[in-house]
Amino acid sequence: MSVESEKIKFAVIGYGHIGSRHTEMIRRNPEAELVAICDIRPKEELDLNGLDIPIYDSIDALFNSGLVVDVVNICTANGLHSQQAINALHHGAHVVVEKPLGLKTANCREVIAKAKESNRQVFCVMQNRYSPASIWIKDIV
Repeated sequence: MSVESEKIKFAVIGYGHIGSRHTEMIRRNPEAELVAICDIRPKEELDLNGLDIPIYDSIDALFNSGLVVDVVNICTANGLHSQQAINALHHGAHVVVEKPLGLKTANCREVIAKAKESNRQVFCVMQNRYSPASIWIKDIV
C-alpha cells in the first residue's frame, strides 16, 4: 500500500473563515489529504488559494459523488451542525464538528446515538479548553 493511499481523506463542509482554517490545518498534515470542499457559494466566490479539488454545493452532492471521504469537518452555521453530522455518519464518515454540536440537547443525543450505531467517531472542536484564560476561569469556578 502506498503512503498516499494511507492518508486520511477529509472533506470540509462550509468554507468560510473557520472552514478555511480547517482546510489549512488538513493541508499541513502529511498524514491527511483534503479531497473536497462543500459550500453553498459558487466556486468563483471562494478564495481557494490554488486548491484543485472537487467543490460541491451540498453535502448530498458530495456523498452522491462516490468520492471516498474518511472524515467530514463541519464548519457551517450552528443550526446545521447536528443534522449534517448525522448525514455524514449515515454515509460512513467520521466527523469533526465545530461547536456547538447541536442547538438542543436532543440534537446532540441524536448525533451521539448515530455515531454509536454507525461505529464512527465524532469530535466537537473545543480549541480554547486549555487556553490560559479558560484554565483561570475553571480554577475560579
